[in-house]
Amino acid sequence: MVQLRKSTHSVRSSAFTGLLCTALALYALPQVHARRSRSSQVALHSGESEPPSQVDDLASIGLTFWPKRPLPKACARAPDEPGDRRPNKDELTIGNFNAEWLFLFGGTGNMVCPGKGCPWKDRNMAASHFIKVAETITTMGQPDIVHLSEVEGCDTLDKLIGVLEQGYGAPVGAYKSYLVPGRDTALGQNVGFISKVDPQEDVARTDDRAIYPVPGSRCGWTKPGAPSRLAGSSKNYFATFLVNDIKLLLAGTHMIAYPDKPERCERREAQAAVIADVIRAHVENHPADEVLVMGDFNDYDDEILDAAGPIDTPISQALALLRKSTSPPLHNLAKQWMNQTERYTNWYDRNGDCMDSGGDEHVLIDHVLVSDGLRNRLVSTRPIHSYKEYCGTLDSDHWPIVATFNVKRQD
Repeated sequence: MVQLRKSTHSVRSSAFTGLLCTALALYALPQVHARRSRSSQVALHSGESEPPSQVDDLASIGLTFWPKRPLPKACARAPDEPGDRRPNKDELTIGNFNAEWLFLFGGTGNMVCPGKGCPWKDRNMAASHFIKVAETITTMGQPDIVHLSEVEGCDTLDKLIGVLEQGYGAPVGAYKSYLVPGRDTALGQNVGFISKVDPQEDVARTDDRAIYPVPGSRCGWTKPGAPSRLAGSSKNYFATFLVNDIKLLLAGTHMIAYPDKPERCERREAQAAVIADVIRAHVENHPADEVLVMGDFNDYDDEILDAAGPIDTPISQALALLRKSTSPPLHNLAKQWMNQTERYTNWYDRNGDCMDSGGDEHVLIDHVLVSDGLRNRLVSTRPIHSYKEYCGTLDSDHWPIVATFNVKRQD
């Protein structure tokens, strides 16, 4: 099958201090099962890794407290007998959240995080942010499947699950982590998910590339007669699920930033074309499957007027390309948010005053797209605006989306 931040923050409760100690203690856990992902010649491949290598003398390689920057590691294997730990089997709840640099161990890219170039300058800031992310996921209702952008790797997802269990009431063992390391060598960011329902097959990603400018592009970067280029999606995954009697393809993505830059526009269109092609091929082979696409698209939807208004009209076709990967086209859940002032998932500090002024600083660039069958099963959807943005906050600079679907078996 497939903005500069200051280091000030406030403590919300006495419980926060205890959780901070717990999060800091996570650094001390030895990473003795680091595995390097196997390369594959096929465009779409699973993240199966080499067998773990045991390390006897942890001190000799610096893993007793502050581990070396981790090797890429996959947590993509589906269980032999996929489980379903949803508390309500008649519903499926999902969440989409750019957690903003959910890093603990330095990452694998050119930027070290926590560190000087990262929003989180040291372990204390990174651990405090970690707790904020767990708090937000709890405010979301701890959905059954949570897509997360800007993730360091599998170990970090596992630590997140531990904090949810130890500090926020998540049942022990309910969540499992899934991630296939991507190709973002600059930042070392990945996309992954935590889930209470296991995938049916190993989670996969694609290294396919598309020619850009794509046909009909209006980005305006490449001059007429200039040679075409190739671009792929460095951060993506694909997973299949069986939820009661519903077969589901989940595609997760994080596309290149800056919606208003023409060169980025062209590359984002190519990334969208790659993801759309994988979805299209899957649906051709499995026409009865529903499709769910989540992530930080770093782009606006031409069919939705967000809180910022017409200023956020997209110059790219990225959302359109993804919608057209199925027939009928995929549906953006933000269309269900009737109050325009609530249609935002990211703070864009346009005036540079480090304060969230609302209005045109509230933009919609994170999206959840669903196939027609899921749209017909939609019970509710909304963005979660549970915190205020400002320079120095330890919350994410994005806000999440949640949705609930009725998946009761059809008699």
